[in-house]
Amino acid sequence: MTLWTDLLGAEIRMIDADGVPTRVVSLGSGDPVVLLHGRGGHAETFARTLPALAAAGHEAIAVDLLGHGLTGRVAGGYPVDRLAGHVVATLDALGLGRVALVGQSLGGWAAALVALRSPARVRRLALIEPAGLQSEEERLSDSRVRAAYERGGRAYEAPTREAVRARLEGLLADPGQVDPELVDVRTALYGPAEARQVHRLVRAADNHDLLLTPARLSRVTVPTLLLRGEDGHTPLAVVRAAADAIPGARLVTVPGAKQWPQYERPALVGDALIRFLTPEETTS
Repeated sequence: MTLWTDLLGAEIRMIDADGVPTRVVSLGSGDPVVLLHGRGGHAETFARTLPALAAAGHEAIAVDLLGHGLTGRVAGGYPVDRLAGHVVATLDALGLGRVALVGQSLGGWAAALVALRSPARVRRLALIEPAGLQSEEERLSDSRVRAAYERGGRAYEAPTREAVRARLEGLLADPGQVDPELVDVRTALYGPAEARQVHRLVRAADNHDLLLTPARLSRVTVPTLLLRGEDGHTPLAVVRAAADAIPGARLVTVPGAKQWPQYERPALVGDALIRFLTPEETTS
């Protein structure tokens, strides 16, 4: 399978989210599930997730976060709470009330903030390798994370196909799974100078006061699932502490996966998400 066979039948459109042109990719019909990608990412992060959710009777909607992909840029910085505000504006623009939110990395951090600040908008919350569980300093003290951070910087600053491929390969336990079409899409999205400026601003945003500490996570009131890659960068103890802090949360480890378990092991992640989202689960 390739990127565009995965997305065959999807609708790709631009909407106005509180004045910001925002790209959404949707597939299927039914209860809405909104998917939020990570830092430097775009809706195609979930190309292998949308079909399974749609087949299970959901309207699966992947969104380009504020300043990312083809969504509009704004003046000022890009702290994660501003990204979360744009998510709520996107829900409003789509006419959606309560939704299931699925967030990966930075998108997971934004999704958690939406659940904390606007719980009436979130039916269920799934966090895939969420960012925000550690400070940047703590994260970068790990040599693996620091190396991935540097690969990302090279891809942003000089977005050649080789640099972008190296960045994507660093997200996977099996680098050979990178789809060449995905490399082409991301290289094109990173090309404009304004995109590179946004990536600098996203990285430079001061999010320290918005960290997903156990104390903050203890205030999450919606059913929550955490998914981590077996070889993911966030230490297991940190993810487990986050899951323990959220009342009733479940933690699933995805074998043979790193930072993008939804991409590397789509069948396993799709099955876990579908079971979590089924109405029967709400009575258990």
